[in-house]
Amino acid sequence: MKQENYNFGRYVLTRSDSRWADLDEIKKSVSIKQIEIESGNCPVGGIPVISDGYTAYVDGSDTHTIVFGSTGSKKTRLFVMPLISILAMAGESFITTDPKGELYTKTSGLVSANGYDTVVLNLRDLHQSDCWNPFALPHLLYHKGQVEDAISILNDFLEAIAQPHRKGSKDPYFTNLSLSLALAHLLLFIDTASADQANIANFAEFCATRSTPADIETFFNNIPKGTIAATNYKGILANKDAPATWGNVAAGVHAMLNIFIIRKSLSQMLSKCSFDISDIGKKKTAVYIIVPDEKTSLHFMVTTFIKQAYETLINEAQMREDRKLPVRVNFVLDEFCNIPSIPDMPSMISAARSRNMRFFLIVQGLHQLKQNYGDDAYTIKGNCDNWVFLTSREYELLEQISKLCGNTYYRDDDGGIHTETLISTSDLQRLSKEKGEVLILHGRNYPFVTQLPDIDEYEFGNFPPEERAGRQLPKIKRYDIDKVFDQIKKKKRPLPFAAEVSASTYEDEIDRIMNPQKYEEFDW
Repeated sequence: MKQENYNFGRYVLTRSDSRWADLDEIKKSVSIKQIEIESGNCPVGGIPVISDGYTAYVDGSDTHTIVFGSTGSKKTRLFVMPLISILAMAGESFITTDPKGELYTKTSGLVSANGYDTVVLNLRDLHQSDCWNPFALPHLLYHKGQVEDAISILNDFLEAIAQPHRKGSKDPYFTNLSLSLALAHLLLFIDTASADQANIANFAEFCATRSTPADIETFFNNIPKGTIAATNYKGILANKDAPATWGNVAAGVHAMLNIFIIRKSLSQMLSKCSFDISDIGKKKTAVYIIVPDEKTSLHFMVTTFIKQAYETLINEAQMREDRKLPVRVNFVLDEFCNIPSIPDMPSMISAARSRNMRFFLIVQGLHQLKQNYGDDAYTIKGNCDNWVFLTSREYELLEQISKLCGNTYYRDDDGGIHTETLISTSDLQRLSKEKGEVLILHGRNYPFVTQLPDIDEYEFGNFPPEERAGRQLPKIKRYDIDKVFDQIKKKKRPLPFAAEVSASTYEDEIDRIMNPQKYEEFDW
């Protein structure tokens, strides 16, 4: 296209560089779809950008959304609950964090009426929860030969449980050593435990009872060298003559896993899987993660589940010809910054759209987001094309929203050009909570302020919460590391970590362990 034939008129300073979008203009946007709530059927799900409770205009595109609003700003009632209800009517899967259990109470009846498979991970009441084993997927991948994928998932799990200890530690050296020991133990455990033994209860007991210098030396001497576990064990053994260091390392591992030791019911709930994560992208499925908001001790489980679900669904999408999930999966993460940071979140949010996944991030402010994700916060919010603002007293956020809305220009009587913001930081603080006023930056449209109804003003129908019978927690099949090594020495089972070493090296290692007298002592 030649420049002389291009119209630059819309970019010159003779007009305002911004204005308020007309609501009819928003309704006609390509990504916006009109739905009739009373019909009980939606062609597509998404956040409501315009609604009176009867008719709603929703963003049905693959766009990610971030919602800003301080505590008490009605983020949940204006956006999250209507969003989940619309997704249920549209037949789209979703995974949502539910800090108070109110999302389940308010929406599960409608979800159930629309024929969903409903999964509830209830960390507040374990006897009302489905079961999920965070080690089931990595154990399966590991023994299918996908060792690197399995180790990545296991490492993410350990990083999640270590985050609170990292923040509270003055010296990260001991935390890193504790993680090194925990990873070595975990790899040995995953390699040698059967599928029905590979659970967090057995792993926690293994770490609690077999982390002495003598134990670790035994493990080190009976596994192939050059493996990740052996390398980590060797690093730990370098401190065996420093009792203070060793004590801090062992105490660190114990502290990370202590909650699974003292809460038997939690370990039981996490010992088996009562559902298949991969099904979430194949048929309409609702997953509610109910986690206590008054204490943070179990928040790392939310992070672990979200990351594992995402990776499972990515793998499912990759196996399809079009590289997309057949049913769209929506991650509706209420109080997103109250859970430990999700590893690789920037790359997750970047890659999700092409696989038929969307993220809806509900946060209180920029400070909270940066506190959890550091510089990655800019990538995360930058990948959200929808910004929704309710209220805040955080000046940095107010200033950024004001600047994104742009400026208007006017001439005074003397012909001078003056500029002013389309909406000031002061006016942003005065959006009416009672009227449900919210400011929305939607894609490449001009900003607009809309009034959204409370969830009780929608015509979704009156559905009581789905009833769930109390569940008996599964029993745990015990794991015995001594029995494992006894079977290895009797040649009743192979040496650990066969998948990590070459065939020739593996044969040498078997011979060295079975016939130690043939080999001179040397430093591995």
